[in-house]
Amino acid sequence: MESNRTSPILFGVVVFGCIWGFLEAVTFAGMLHRYWEIFFPYHLCPCFLMSAIFGSFVMGSSLAIHKNPAMLIGIGLVAAVSGWLSVPFMPDAVRADYYGAWIASATAIIVGAVSLALVSSFLIKRLEKSVPARIGAGVLSGLVASSIFILVTEYGVDKGICAVLGYARPLPDFLGVGGMYWMGIQAFLLPLGYMAGEKCKEYFSTHARLTPSLSYAHLAAITVLFAGSGAVAFAVGA
Repeated sequence: MESNRTSPILFGVVVFGCIWGFLEAVTFAGMLHRYWEIFFPYHLCPCFLMSAIFGSFVMGSSLAIHKNPAMLIGIGLVAAVSGWLSVPFMPDAVRADYYGAWIASATAIIVGAVSLALVSSFLIKRLEKSVPARIGAGVLSGLVASSIFILVTEYGVDKGICAVLGYARPLPDFLGVGGMYWMGIQAFLLPLGYMAGEKCKEYFSTHARLTPSLSYAHLAAITVLFAGSGAVAFAVGA
């Protein structure tokens, strides 16, 4: 019985995490890596924009299907790690750039996942019934995520980010620009992802059922697919 409950959770963490990581790899770290600087004059970091866009939608879908906020932390960790899986496939000339860019991106992914997991754990019952609650969860988790993100990056993993973006006062300035975008994007895409998750759950409950054995058979193939995605995208954008 315990295995029957755990298998869908494990499968969901890997699949949703790989989807999120794949989308970030082929956009932020891949096809768009030559155009990051167009955001800088507007005091915007593409790493948190991509995380807000893809992460809120993917995590909203996961919440609708599994009703398990703790899963979001695992999904974020898988998404953050999956970006590095493509490194062995890359030519030497681009590996250093990819590593450096992914530090801020992975930070945004993890803090976004942890923040939404925290907020949704208090609102999970309301999320099932109320669209305004989903919008509110997106706004609140975006506020928490943007606050943690700028503090962690400025004083920890990527200290140069505030200088690049032109923030004289890291936290207040970022919340006034990047934080507003983060909250606004999540307010829109979290409910949209939740609705998509509900539709998918309804479809699969009616037309199909994935067995644990079938799920495990596909986990390795999914991971390998996403491992090479960043390398391919980087080549396209080179």
